[in-house]
Amino acid sequence: MATASRLAGNLRLLAESAWQHLQDDPALLAVQISRRLPPGVRVRAGRALHAAAGGTRRGEGLAALGALMTGRSDLAGQSASRAAATSARLGYEVAILLDRTDLVDAAAPPATRARANWHEGDLQGALGILEREGEGEGTQARRLRSELELLQPGFRLDPPRASSRSLTTPEGDRDPEGELRVLHLLTNSLPHTQSGYSLRSHRILGSLRSLGVRSVALTRTGYPVMVGRAGARQYDVVDGVTYRRSLPRSLGATSQARLQQEADAAMDVVASFRPDVIHATTDYRNALVAQAVSEATGIPWVFEVRGLMEQTWIASHSTAENRRRAAESEKAQLVAAREAELARQADQVVTLSRTMADELARRGVDPEGILLMPNGITEDLLHHDSDTATARRDVGLSLPGGAFVVGSVSALVDYEGFDTLLRAVARILEDETAPEALRSTLHVVIAGDGAAAPALRALARELRIGGRVLFPGRVPASAAPDWVQALDAVVVPRRDLTVTQWVTPQKPVEALALARPLILSDLPALREVARTDGGDVCALLVPPESPPQLAEAITTLWRDPGATGRRVAEGRALAARRTWGAQVRRYEAAYRRLVPDPRGADDAR
Repeated sequence: MATASRLAGNLRLLAESAWQHLQDDPALLAVQISRRLPPGVRVRAGRALHAAAGGTRRGEGLAALGALMTGRSDLAGQSASRAAATSARLGYEVAILLDRTDLVDAAAPPATRARANWHEGDLQGALGILEREGEGEGTQARRLRSELELLQPGFRLDPPRASSRSLTTPEGDRDPEGELRVLHLLTNSLPHTQSGYSLRSHRILGSLRSLGVRSVALTRTGYPVMVGRAGARQYDVVDGVTYRRSLPRSLGATSQARLQQEADAAMDVVASFRPDVIHATTDYRNALVAQAVSEATGIPWVFEVRGLMEQTWIASHSTAENRRRAAESEKAQLVAAREAELARQADQVVTLSRTMADELARRGVDPEGILLMPNGITEDLLHHDSDTATARRDVGLSLPGGAFVVGSVSALVDYEGFDTLLRAVARILEDETAPEALRSTLHVVIAGDGAAAPALRALARELRIGGRVLFPGRVPASAAPDWVQALDAVVVPRRDLTVTQWVTPQKPVEALALARPLILSDLPALREVARTDGGDVCALLVPPESPPQLAEAITTLWRDPGATGRRVAEGRALAARRTWGAQVRRYEAAYRRLVPDPRGADDAR
């Protein structure tokens, strides 16, 4: 009965979320649903939709959506342009997803014009459109107004309140003297989301547990039901780590309402778990919840800045001009100021790299109060020894004997720059002066999924290298080390954007631990990841977005196994000093500085 009731409640939340998305952005909802299909199914469905729907006023919008599903942004743009010319709403909506807000003209519905302004970062302008059109009190305006209010200087959530219900506590009642307890506030988590963010969180929580620090994590309101997990429970326990869910009876209608629901859920956890510290992780919305609970309880809070939200948003725009405009927009300025303000108000700030710490200091955060916690590795990676042939067999990778394989295991988003890798490989294969032994054996494996996946598959076909490129899709976290060791070289060809200059990814240090040769874009954050104590960089560095120089680096690595071996040995020694088990002791020390006597502080509360 309880299971049936839980499922019914989750289905209600899922329906509410889908309805809100359908009202706010129907094209995006369709694309998000399509991304949950197997890649082959998604591409075939998109092609069929594009072929069947084009040619009519009503159909061009659907044709644009179909082309977008296949990764053919050029065809999607052509269909969206034709649809917009006839004032077809879906065409306008697809144009916004394509970052072609220039196609959204005065004939578009007010809701769509407002969405175009919001996409460009003109938040007040978006609200102004709705107000002038008599829709200032409608659902969309209330949601946009709520998001804008969250970004205002000094905004705080209302004091949260715990419910009268008692929570089941899978953590148990053990309470030894001096034990630290930490409530972590996360955006998403395992087992429902596998990403660099969720894996870092899980490894930190697991390593803290091994030190005797008890942790409970709470994820955002509605998650994971809102990403399609209708069978989600109120909590999951993964490798001994407890992830609690904020799944209310009904989903808040605005961002502010949902954050208030999360803050109330956090108070329930505080009442049952009695944490000594609250640890919020990127972005500012988690920080707002931590701040509210801290002010209501007196519990100190930590803000871990893993990225800069506005820079990730800027990088999502498709052209240099659009990124420039986004960087100068109201949204970018408000988000940057909001996150900096909250970081200044936290009791402790944590970030991933020196480049990030320097930027936070420029934004007014006390540099003495910033704790560096680089991406690390689980110690088992250092003992995960497997030759490439064995690893390929273990993951079911069928390649010719002697194949030389370059690639990565990564989220497939535009700023990762994997189009540069495909163009570099195509250049080698077409170059008659390149070593014939390399040309005959060179293959690419890019494991993972994401918004850029359809376009990368389309580019491989366009470059006529499809027979040399494998996209296995998302792979389980447990299998990721074998996929990395199946590669002869790991390539991280990130674009040159502000977000990639500052934010360090997880995959390079894991590749170093797995003794894989490494080729990196020459960016400050990536240099920092691979720099040894002596100042050398144990990777080949290439200018970003340069297929010719990346092709040269691949050829150099293939030709010079001796130099490669030296860099690999240096890299593994570097990775061995960055195990999570060693690094999280700094978290424990920071927590104890905030709460010198955990039990005494608890008694005072």
